[in-house]
Amino acid sequence: MNFELILSTESKVLSTNIADFEKQAEQYLATLTSTFETDDDFVQAKEEIKQLKELEDKTRTAIKNAQQGDINTLIAQAENIAEKFRQERLSREKTVKARETEIKQDIINQAFEAVQAVKTGNISDISLALESTFPKATILKRLDEAAKRRSTLATLTKAIEAEKTLITAEIAQEATRLSSRKKLIPIHYEYLFKDWLPLITGDQELEPIIQERIEQEQQREAEIKAKAEAEQQARLQAEQAKVQAEAKAVADEMEQPTTPPQTATATESNAELQDFIITIRLNQTTQANAVSIARELKARFGDGVKLNKAE
Repeated sequence: MNFELILSTESKVLSTNIADFEKQAEQYLATLTSTFETDDDFVQAKEEIKQLKELEDKTRTAIKNAQQGDINTLIAQAENIAEKFRQERLSREKTVKARETEIKQDIINQAFEAVQAVKTGNISDISLALESTFPKATILKRLDEAAKRRSTLATLTKAIEAEKTLITAEIAQEATRLSSRKKLIPIHYEYLFKDWLPLITGDQELEPIIQERIEQEQQREAEIKAKAEAEQQARLQAEQAKVQAEAKAVADEMEQPTTPPQTATATESNAELQDFIITIRLNQTTQANAVSIARELKARFGDGVKLNKAE
């Protein structure tokens, strides 16, 4: 940048290179940086902004130095050139700042996504717990803090990468802690720990809590079992008493005398008479049916019929 506007006036223009200066200005503006991606790009762009400010100031100074004479057209022309410098400077300041912010945010976002991938790479329960101990807002805040006061993209990238590595290591360590605490809860007693999330993410000692709940549950189960056994025993005793009562009633009825059976028919009168015992076992029948059959036999054969429950 080796060009400068010269205005020296009296009542008329004594000397000026404004035509050449305007041409040089246009050529200079055409050479300004148009891409903003690397640190070198931003360094060059910021240097050009400074140069534009210097050219603007020098041009306006030349205008002020031309304080007399009929030079309105010349001054207007110079003002126009100075305004071009100003507009270009303001535009580039805005563009450079926006693009620099965009690139920095992209770097932060990429690091954030990488950290989130590590979190979600765990089993679902642990990923859910990590969201509690390492929420998204906290991770973004840490990355934003790491990005502060970084003047170049290189230093920014380095700082963000270091913070990402640190957060990732902390998440891995926390995942191990959460997993070990979750394993302390017995699978067959998981229904007792519906509040497992705050339990494993907290710092309190879990073993006493788990033991206390299991002992209380075992006591409850034992009480339920004892009550059921007592009720079952009462039912069995009631049924046994009923059976004994019915058996006694049947036995009493069987002891009562009945009409003797008819004598043998004429065709059997000459046969030798002897005593016989017939044993009948009734399998898989009801007591009422057994009693009914016994009564029929007693009515036919007399008091020799006995009814007993099979062992």
